[in-house]
Amino acid sequence: MFDKVAAVWFLACFAAASEEYSDWELAVVVNDRIELLQANGTVVGATTEQFTKLKALTFDAVRHQFVVSDMDQENDTIFAVQLTKETEITPIIPDLPDDVQGLAVDPIEDVLYWTDSVNRTISSVKLNLTSFEPRLLFAFGDQSPQDIAVDVCRRYVYWTNSDLDRPTIERAKLDGTARQVLVDSDLRMPAGIAIDYTQRRIYWADMREGIYYRIDSANLDGTDREIVYEGTHTKPFGVAVDEVAVYWTDVNDNALWRFAKRRRGAAPEKIREYLEKPMGLVAKNLQVRNYPDCKELELAIERQGGEAEAEVFEVETGTEEAPRCLNGGDLVDGKTCQCRRGYTGRYCETENCHNFCIRGTCRLSPTGYPQCRCPSGYGGARCQADACSAYCLNDGACVHTRGGPECRCRSGFAGTRCEISAELSELCRAYCDDVSTSDDFGSVCGCNATSARIVAPPPERTFWTKVVEDPAYSTLLMLVAFCVVIIGAMAAYIAVNRRRRPTIKKRIIVNKNVTPLTYRPRPAATEHCEITIENCCNMNVCETPCFEPRRGRDDKKQLLAHMEGGEEAY
Repeated sequence: MFDKVAAVWFLACFAAASEEYSDWELAVVVNDRIELLQANGTVVGATTEQFTKLKALTFDAVRHQFVVSDMDQENDTIFAVQLTKETEITPIIPDLPDDVQGLAVDPIEDVLYWTDSVNRTISSVKLNLTSFEPRLLFAFGDQSPQDIAVDVCRRYVYWTNSDLDRPTIERAKLDGTARQVLVDSDLRMPAGIAIDYTQRRIYWADMREGIYYRIDSANLDGTDREIVYEGTHTKPFGVAVDEVAVYWTDVNDNALWRFAKRRRGAAPEKIREYLEKPMGLVAKNLQVRNYPDCKELELAIERQGGEAEAEVFEVETGTEEAPRCLNGGDLVDGKTCQCRRGYTGRYCETENCHNFCIRGTCRLSPTGYPQCRCPSGYGGARCQADACSAYCLNDGACVHTRGGPECRCRSGFAGTRCEISAELSELCRAYCDDVSTSDDFGSVCGCNATSARIVAPPPERTFWTKVVEDPAYSTLLMLVAFCVVIIGAMAAYIAVNRRRRPTIKKRIIVNKNVTPLTYRPRPAATEHCEITIENCCNMNVCETPCFEPRRGRDDKKQLLAHMEGGEEAY
């Protein structure tokens, strides 16, 4: 477990320290961090800020900032996270009593949009004002808005409505006018949505019945709808798209998937797995600004200072000599300096890389913000995080290697992080804390599965001690005792019934020359015989009694013997 935890922590925080740096192409929020990835899922960086629980994500390509929604126990807060600065996080809308499912930004007008599935609304806010005042764009009565996307070039906002009674894909102008229902059939619960600027299409994920899900696509006006991929056992949340592939996050298997748009019929590729649920997803799409109908975005980037000479500062006036702009900056109107990319300040005197990286080397990205190339063993936006920090336990010495931090343990300790002591008690403690305690070694150590601590080895128990202390033994003994009682009761019942077997009491009276009460006519009526047998089944003469004696026919013979003439006479 220690190995796994260390590996995951190192990968999330220090993947930016690879030998060859490459700019990010995808960004995804996972629990309390933003991960920056290449298109194949390789991590190139991660924010080190501590959030509570991130869900929605969008990116402002003009100002080089992310916008995220952070959930606490009751409310959501929307933050702006600057890429160029280590700790600059600005709360935009704090303590929203909402469930923010989707975020989208219009970088041209600097407006942020978000959906609220609890209050069934879509709202917006101007980001370039001194105070952030939300404005209600749509209030729905029978819809549940989920994700949202802004078509920067054609000035539309798109959203998914996951209401089970009437799910839809809709759009409207950025000011809320010209609302249209684009798709309202063959939908169940649409989730994430994204704009494909290359093909001028929209892509969305739909959670179907049972275990099924689907990725669909259509023209920007909802026509020419097609199924991109249909699969099972995945619950998509966020969707992103670039020139070659469609991406989606899976909150069922905690994974990130990629599907190549040109390889129809092929299976999607799982490019990254997580311990927590990945939620919001965005593609960088730097190529958008080069499209013919996105000229306004190009102008916005130039005005803001991304790639062209953008930073403009007023310089002091009233001096005898005209101010001089440094580092290739141009003087505008005799009083302001327009700095070329990579420099800032009133006179363009400060390089963006100046004192930015704590360790390693700094370079400027194509859009002008600083990026650090960290030495082996360090990571973070400014190479400020040391992989060896608090990594080795029990006073072990940590060294940096190409494979990550390694510990050199002092005598008496072992393990990847020197977490295992050579003493048996410490070995058992580490074992019981690390793995399940149901195996043989756990029994030897006396692991307590509920508290994960070491208990003293139990003394050897006798049979009666086991009966008292062990429920299994007690149950077995009670079952055996119950069976013995039942068998004894049955034996006693049989014995009693045998002793009480009924016997027939007979009194035999034989008289001659008496008028019989019942008799059989005989040929000669000179003599009559009267036989009285008590307790018989019927009173016909010479009939068999109702109980046959154990001695068979002995009673009958005895009866005949008392008669005159014996058996022959009868």
